[in-house]
Amino acid sequence: MTLGSRTGLGAGSTYGRSVSVELSKVSVSDVRVAVAAGPGLEAGLVTLREDAEPHRSVPIVIGQPEARSIQAAWTGAVQSRPSTWDLFVSAVSLLNARLDRAVITDVEEHRHFYATIEFEVDGDRRVLAARPSDAIALVLRARGAEIYVTEAVLAAMGVRSTDN
Repeated sequence: MTLGSRTGLGAGSTYGRSVSVELSKVSVSDVRVAVAAGPGLEAGLVTLREDAEPHRSVPIVIGQPEARSIQAAWTGAVQSRPSTWDLFVSAVSLLNARLDRAVITDVEEHRHFYATIEFEVDGDRRVLAARPSDAIALVLRARGAEIYVTEAVLAAMGVRSTDN
């Protein structure tokens, strides 16, 4: 897999310059809608766990609405009305594209995460920059889509599991 710069991607963008990046497949292992984020502040939290050994986990602090959306998709809850993420996945399908995967590409200061979502459109790969929370919420709604994390993020943030 090759990835380029994490910034400057807009609608219909693909990566310009490419570098080889090692990716690990991950799955959502936990979602919390309300965790302490500071004195008197709450946030959401999603934890991604590496599917293969050594099963490192990456906790990502996110907004509470995004945590609720991820939790709903992760648990298979059926909403009475479509969410923005449901609408997006439906629109992608309507346009004969397929959402293939989300990639958590980078982290700064151990708290600012970056991600992309990758689509296939008529055999061409398209890549869009996204917030990790949105990327995860979308992938959980798209059939067959997967989540990956770069080795650099796992090395910086990955917590080794004690229960493999």
